Amino acid sequence: MNILLVSDENYAMQLTVLITSILENSSDDFDEHIHIYILNNNIHKGSIEKIKSLEEKYKKAKLHFIDNSEIEKKLENFKDKLPAIDRSTSYYYRLFIISFLPDDIDKILYMDSDIVTNSSLAELYNTNLANYYVAGVVDINETNFKEKINMDPDDVYINSGVMLINLKKWKEDNIQDKIVGFINKTTDKELLYDQHLLNYIFKSNVMILEPRNNVLTHIYVLNYKRFMEIFRMDYEIFTEKEYDKAHTSPVCTHYISSPWRRPWELNSKHPKNDLFFKYKNISPYTNYKIKYNPTTKSYMMKLYINRFIFLNFPTKLVAYMNKHNILNLQQFYN
Repeated sequence: MNILLVSDENYAMQLTVLITSILENSSDDFDEHIHIYILNNNIHKGSIEKIKSLEEKYKKAKLHFIDNSEIEKKLENFKDKLPAIDRSTSYYYRLFIISFLPDDIDKILYMDSDIVTNSSLAELYNTNLANYYVAGVVDINETNFKEKINMDPDDVYINSGVMLINLKKWKEDNIQDKIVGFINKTTDKELLYDQHLLNYIFKSNVMILEPRNNVLTHIYVLNYKRFMEIFRMDYEIFTEKEYDKAHTSPVCTHYISSPWRRPWELNSKHPKNDLFFKYKNISPYTNYKIKYNPTTKSYMMKLYINRFIFLNFPTKLVAYMNKHNILNLQQFYN
């Protein structure tokens, strides 16, 4: 099994918790090593030592740190075009993964570092990708995003936090060159946000996975009907049974930014805080005390109001507010 992760020092603890959860749940599934490739955006030496210590505990784990300097050289040509580059440079690293992975890898599972797994990744990893470029879970805001970047209603828009990538097909179809060409010729910066860019290029050549493979926060807090109506999603995307399965047996819990916050943020109300700390407490960061960033009372009140709106306002009204970014609801969907 080959896994691709990206992190800087700010997320070194979360990255380590993710790796711990992967190895706890998947270490018996494969006869050979679980290769984890880490695109290293200046993770500190002490943090790298903590991460590397997992190889001693989990004998099948093989960790590979990929230096970011060569990737940064490639990105240098685009930095004036890409939006919010100072905040999200690391996310663009995955656009160049073909250049920095061994040639014999035909498939890799990419995961954001704000995720925890609580079951084996074997079924997900062994998905037959056929001729699809990637497989992923439809993003909760796919309808709004597709409208914003002028994708067709029948196109697929996934959350790029968990992607099973068909590297063999990427190489055959020169996807990396197509990405570079797309960036060079595109003048609409909205299209150049990393997740928008990937989805716009892949469009209909995406396999849809069950939501349990990338459970976003709102799935945990909203019932099926309310969720589908608020986010204006097509009921054919996934069934109520699949939605319930995401609740009861998630593979990947993705702690996206939301009004419920995340376990490492002050006053988090996330329903799966305990899952994160379960794996933190058996990771090399078990004794690490989280330094919660301070926040203002007005911001906390805004979070409370947003949670109340999602849970209590009429669904059509919340859908309208979400679509038109009233109360800045979409600031939480990164």
